[in-house]
Amino acid sequence: MGSHMTTQIKPDSSGLRLPIESHVLQAMVSEPIKPCLDTVVTSGAAHCYISQSDKGELVFGGDLDFYNSYAQRGNFPIIRHVVSSVLALFPSFSRLRLMRSWGGVMDMTMDGSPIISKTPIDGLYLNGGWCYGGFKATPGSGWVFAHTVARGEPHELNACFALDRFERGAVLDEKGAGPVPNAH
Repeated sequence: MGSHMTTQIKPDSSGLRLPIESHVLQAMVSEPIKPCLDTVVTSGAAHCYISQSDKGELVFGGDLDFYNSYAQRGNFPIIRHVVSSVLALFPSFSRLRLMRSWGGVMDMTMDGSPIISKTPIDGLYLNGGWCYGGFKATPGSGWVFAHTVARGEPHELNACFALDRFERGAVLDEKGAGPVPNAH
């Protein structure tokens, strides 16, 4: 398996190849503490985020595992990296106990932007490759995806998210990512 492995689906043995890789994104929680953080803090420099749940647990995460996987568990080097990043921002959290961690599978496109598009297969549409942000953008993507399916052409808001942008070399650079997985 090379570093540029792509996930392949074969609806009706069509052979459609997608510019998507599956990576694990981990999250973890601390023991509950009294309220101390009433916002979500994200750091692009430290590559982490942290917030506090209603139960008082600190919820945090960071970078992908950076290798293809369908595992729903994390690994220690990423846990160590995320915890170190959080402690760089909040040294006072150093005595808290980590209660649990988990991993979720992220479908990552090569340019870090989703695909909301018709495919070359008649009647097959794709809304995927959402990387980190799909759950936040689902209502809007559903609306433009419904337009695309109903009319057979993209809405103006999702026209740039076409599947064929990878063939045309028109990858999106809004995130500063590139056309290879290690640039996410």
